[in-house]
Amino acid sequence: MPRPAHAGTTYLPALDGLRALAVAFVVLYHLHVPGFTGGLLGVGVFFTLSGYLITSLLLRSRERTGGFELNKFWLSRARRLLPALILVLVTSLAAAAIARPAKLGEYSQQALSASFYVNNWHNIAVSDDYFNRFLGPGPFDHLWSLSIEEQFYIVWPLLLLGLILLLRRRVFVTVAIIGLALISFLLLDAVAHAGIDNTRAYEGTDTRAGGLLLGAALAFWWPARPRTVTHNQRCVIDVIALIGLATIVHLVRATPDGAMSLYSSGIAVLTIATCAVLVATVVPETLVASALGIAPLRWIGERSYGIYLWHMPVIAFLPANVRVGHPVAAGTLVILATLLLSWASWRYVEDPIRRHGLRAAFSTQPIARKPMGQQLVQKLIDLLTRLLGVLTGLAARLEARGEKSPRPDAVESPVPVLDSDAHAPDADSPDTDAPDADRTDEPIEVEIALDETVAHAPDDGPKYDTPEPVECEDAEGSDGELAEDAPVSEPADAVVLNETADDTVDESDSEVRVIETAAVDADTDTGTDSAEPDGEIAASADPAPDTDPAPETDPAPDTVRALTDERELETVPAGPPESQRLFDRVPRLAVSLVVVTALAVGTLVAISAIKASAPDDGGADPALATELAPTSPAVRYGPTIPVVDRRTRCRTVIHIGDSTSIGMNSIDTLPRASERITGRYQQVGARTVITDIVGARSSLETVNGEPNAATAIAGHLARGERGCWVMAMGINDTANIEVGGPGPLSMRIDRLLGPLKDQPVMWPTVITSSLNENPAYNNAAMRRFNRALVKACERYPNLRIYDWAAETKPSWFIDGIHYTAPGYVERAYRFSIALATVFPATDFPPATCLLRSSDVVAAPKPVPPPAAAPPNRLAIGTPTP
Repeated sequence: MPRPAHAGTTYLPALDGLRALAVAFVVLYHLHVPGFTGGLLGVGVFFTLSGYLITSLLLRSRERTGGFELNKFWLSRARRLLPALILVLVTSLAAAAIARPAKLGEYSQQALSASFYVNNWHNIAVSDDYFNRFLGPGPFDHLWSLSIEEQFYIVWPLLLLGLILLLRRRVFVTVAIIGLALISFLLLDAVAHAGIDNTRAYEGTDTRAGGLLLGAALAFWWPARPRTVTHNQRCVIDVIALIGLATIVHLVRATPDGAMSLYSSGIAVLTIATCAVLVATVVPETLVASALGIAPLRWIGERSYGIYLWHMPVIAFLPANVRVGHPVAAGTLVILATLLLSWASWRYVEDPIRRHGLRAAFSTQPIARKPMGQQLVQKLIDLLTRLLGVLTGLAARLEARGEKSPRPDAVESPVPVLDSDAHAPDADSPDTDAPDADRTDEPIEVEIALDETVAHAPDDGPKYDTPEPVECEDAEGSDGELAEDAPVSEPADAVVLNETADDTVDESDSEVRVIETAAVDADTDTGTDSAEPDGEIAASADPAPDTDPAPETDPAPDTVRALTDERELETVPAGPPESQRLFDRVPRLAVSLVVVTALAVGTLVAISAIKASAPDDGGADPALATELAPTSPAVRYGPTIPVVDRRTRCRTVIHIGDSTSIGMNSIDTLPRASERITGRYQQVGARTVITDIVGARSSLETVNGEPNAATAIAGHLARGERGCWVMAMGINDTANIEVGGPGPLSMRIDRLLGPLKDQPVMWPTVITSSLNENPAYNNAAMRRFNRALVKACERYPNLRIYDWAAETKPSWFIDGIHYTAPGYVERAYRFSIALATVFPATDFPPATCLLRSSDVVAAPKPVPPPAAAPPNRLAIGTPTP
């Protein structure tokens, strides 16, 4: 969670640690790191955290003001969430226009839905597209969760207000919220079904509201504010939280991707486990809070929203052959680029707007920090000036050679060091012009006034405070841990503000702020509301007359402010006025936006240009041959004739296929009829070819109203169609079992072979390439199907298997499942040769039911059809023989 933006606040670092774990799970899942198949459950952790913190904020606002102050709440949420989101959308579209113009239209639709926070419903609307299963990751595939969050932010305050007004008592409201959560979990289980596509269940706002609502129910009894408990209570809380944390890790590591257990119980259990951890995070003395509050986790948690936003564009623009062929290097590159972009976005875009509001952040006057361009130029000036001073001193030493060398610390540079970040003169020193002999080489940050939080003192005008206030109400020490005496109860004259989180999906802040009412400033001049910069709702009281709301009010042009130990301001000489005036002429945030956008676009385009060869995973399964019985040496086996001379005894061929066969018979993919599968079967002797090809087809499931393969076979038999059958099936059956569909594989194979016991059947083996990124279609699962297919030879003597998987090449694949045009040319030709080999007209059949190779070296080059002869007028009307 971001550190407090104002003084007098209490920071809960453990919430940042929990965010860091959640976003790490999500990133590792998208990188396909082994052991994190359930990493997307990190989104569920964010949902529960969001419901908990947002509800705590709303309840605190009602205690303080008597209402929810919804206009300020919604404005602060937009101010916190929109800048980073818009930056990611614009940057990714700009990079796509340069690197992937063909994808720009598709990405634009997703970006439009994400900008209006309806991306989850957009995904649900297009989820029935079968070919979406095989597309690589897109830069906006993860924004569905942010849409659910924003919809919750809009609807929940109104619903909560209605429940409070209607039921009044806290226990009744809590029971009602838990009841709504249970309805959501039951709906999730009811909508989910065994199969590939469960987008409606997984991304529906109604089906995923359960996690948000249980977090909200917890906030009624254990709100997000620091608590002091007894030793025994702390031990109990630690035990509960450790069990919850262990449960989350177990679910992330042990839950298969797309498992049906997610919908029946997994997400509900995850939500309860997250609530158990949240109980400990607001008790700083607990072991869990201490462990989650360590500095690295806090740093990641503070930037978790940006990390979540940026990691998918980086992954999406990385070429697929790099992602799958070099996973360690690709993962390292993705993580480093994501951290760089999220840091820049947070440092120069998100945090300035969070602290000061959009109008103040765009002000031409310096407010909280120097813009990136000014810092770079100033540091360059400092470096060159110091280098010149060193060289001048060295020249003086050389000139004095032969004389008695002066002490090194007595040598003075004749060139003054222009360092705007130098120490301020000591106000207590009687001689402010004395040489600063005890100054260190590392200058104190003079940009304290430009780099830290602004506080307003009622007496002396604007003062600048540090992130670690002197008072223990911001009980964070130098290491970020809470002080032991952090107060639990608030004084009567204090205003308690709960910041909303600043994470990937859950944007409610984890800080609980205790701010004196006299210090509350109204942002009337900046155009922002009186909410805290990160979504806290400030008191509705008018500011004191002597309160100067002037983080926008700049010091004199020739001076800057420095902060002393007594938290007073004193004037010190400013840095180089030329560079200062140069950057004061343009809006600070505009400069930062341009620089960060250019950095992000350049990073994404550079990543997309990386080239690497896809690995050859071998394709063939060497264990297939061991499944077969040994052959007799006394029997002669084929093939014995050349490939080009082979012919089949099959006069009628019925081809049953899924989407991997569509390109083999498509005029768009293969314009020449002789190269399509129908023409190839005819070339080896078939007279009648019947093709029955449907995308997403399996032996059992029905998709888009199309008949499954078993139903299609029954239809052909009912029409009296007989012949040799080519069963180009199995990929979708295997994937459906992988995501929880009914099995085993042998049952699905029997559904197709059972009705065909008296007819010849050739079944090619299945394979997916290394380009595939859908876990359900992993090649290990395809190999299991192939082994089950070979075992079916014992039950079906009419079955012959062609090991297509042994002959494929990585270059033939276009997306890991489907093929390029040259790949389809090879597939159609080899299928026909294999059919002529296993069911030969004049040759010997193979030794076993498994044809390991078709012996094809390459598909023949297409021969153009002969030119048509001019028609013979005498033959017009003559019947063709």
